[in-house]
Amino acid sequence: MKFKLPRNAGLKGNERGVSPAISSVILTGAVVVLVIVAMNFAINLRDSKIAENEFASVRQFMQTAAVQIDDIAWVPWRAQTFRYSRGYGSMSFMPNMLNFTIYFRNSSGEYRLGSYVSGVLAFNMPISRYNLYDSYFELIYPTDNSLADCFIFSGANAPVARVYAIEKLSTGSFVRLVLNPCVRVVEANVSGKRQYKLYLPILYESSSRGNNPTVTFTSRQISSSVKDATKIRVVVTTTPAYGASFFVKSPQGPNTIIDKEIDLGGASTVVFYLSRVEVAVGVNP
Repeated sequence: MKFKLPRNAGLKGNERGVSPAISSVILTGAVVVLVIVAMNFAINLRDSKIAENEFASVRQFMQTAAVQIDDIAWVPWRAQTFRYSRGYGSMSFMPNMLNFTIYFRNSSGEYRLGSYVSGVLAFNMPISRYNLYDSYFELIYPTDNSLADCFIFSGANAPVARVYAIEKLSTGSFVRLVLNPCVRVVEANVSGKRQYKLYLPILYESSSRGNNPTVTFTSRQISSSVKDATKIRVVVTTTPAYGASFFVKSPQGPNTIIDKEIDLGGASTVVFYLSRVEVAVGVNP
C-alpha cells in the first residue's frame, strides 16, 4: 500500500527553514539603523558640546580683553596680544559701527566737542553649530545686566569697554559675542574746583591680518582737550544696516543708541581723553 505526501508538504518545510534567515536579516537591518541613528545623535551632541564650550571660552576671552583695554589705551604705543580657542566660530572686526558725538554746554550755549567713529570686535558662531534664540541679549561685562542699555559708566574703576552676547537673525545667522568701547566719566575736585574727566577709546582695524587665533590691541595715539562746562551731552548712533537694537535692549531711536545729558551741577572743568586703539585680528605676534 502506497502513501502519498501532501502536495505542499515540501514547500511548507522550506518555508519553515527560510524564516529564521529572514528574521536574522530583518533584525540585522534594524540594529544597523539603530546604530546609525545613535551615531548621528552622538556626533551632533559632540559637535554641540564642542561649540558650546568654544563659545564659553571666547566669552571669557572677550571679558578679559575688555578689562585689559583700559590698561592699553592710556599708555602710548603699548600693545598686548590675546589668544582664544577657535573651532566652529570666527573672530572679526566690524568697522564704522559706532559714532560717538560729545557736546558741552556753558553759559554761551551748546557746542560740539567732536564726533568719533569706532568699530567693534565680534566673535561669530553659526547658529547651525550653537544657538540660543532670536533676539537673545545678555550683558557680560560689566556683569550687572541692569546696565544693558548703558554706554556711559561713572567712577574711577568704571569700564571703557563692554561685552555682550546677542542673537539677532535679521543681522545674520550667528550668535555673537561683541566688544564695543564706551565712555567713562570720573568726577574729581582739583584745588577746590569741580573737574570731570571723560575717557573714550576708539577702536579701528589694523591693515595687517592673518589666520592665527589671536587679537592684538595697540594704543596708537592719545589726545586730550579741556573745556569749561555746566553740562555734557553724549550721543551714540550706529549704522542703519544693524540698527541701535544690535547694541542695547531699549534704544532711543532706530539708529540712536543713547542720547544722554549729564548735569555737572555748576561750572566745571571738563577734560576729555581720546585714545585710538588699533585692533589686529589673526596676526602672529
